[in-house]
Amino acid sequence: MNLRLAFLFSALLSALAAQDSEVPLGLNLPTAAMVEGWRPAIRFTHRFAEPARNNSKDLYGLDGGNFAGFGLDQGIGAVPGLNAQLYRTSDAKTLVLALQQRLLNDPRLNVSLRVERFDEGLQRTTLPGGTIGITGAAVQLPTEANLGPLTFRLVPTWLTRTSTQDRGLFTAGAGITWTILEGQSLLGEIYPRPSRLDSGSYEQGFALGYRFATRGHRFTLLATNASGTTTHQVLGGDYNGGPRSASRWALGFNLVRLF
Repeated sequence: MNLRLAFLFSALLSALAAQDSEVPLGLNLPTAAMVEGWRPAIRFTHRFAEPARNNSKDLYGLDGGNFAGFGLDQGIGAVPGLNAQLYRTSDAKTLVLALQQRLLNDPRLNVSLRVERFDEGLQRTTLPGGTIGITGAAVQLPTEANLGPLTFRLVPTWLTRTSTQDRGLFTAGAGITWTILEGQSLLGEIYPRPSRLDSGSYEQGFALGYRFATRGHRFTLLATNASGTTTHQVLGGDYNGGPRSASRWALGFNLVRLF
């Protein structure tokens, strides 16, 4: 009987931990959430390259090309609040290695520190729209304020370089999550144009999405004018010529599995 009680107690603790765990991914921005303990999670991202149009002849962009990404998020139980992340996207064959540490975990305010290295697996070449095959790093401070069903997010970011800048720049993305029903939420994000960019022609980026969550899965359907899914692609402001105009948004989705 004692063994059965111990087993049930352990299962209950695991279930509670599963509810607290969350992969730190909004639409494109990192969040202050964490995968708890030693639990792993996988993420799959998909972005259609062709902009959606106001008719169904190309199935709103689905007939065009796409960029897919796959990643692993791993909790590090030996250090409370520490996660390791490995992510690879077909967009510029980019590999991202990251560590994220929770700094503050409060019902109203959550803060994490995220440090990453990114490597584009293409031969380094300078094109009219920028340089491809670059390597760099980013330091971010995902900060979230929770006000009932609303979560406001700010992600101050330092990038060591971007596609057109071989010097560091500071920027910050912002987002909001509105929980409309249990397991369902609406999300929005803004990626401002960094002031240090030389060209004034780059657009501001945005993303809007709907998320459906089950106990182990998170499925997010989104629309965005931003190119890419990594920090330097989304927040750098100049990747692939910068975000498209607001009217030329494209569809995409994220799929997360927590184990």
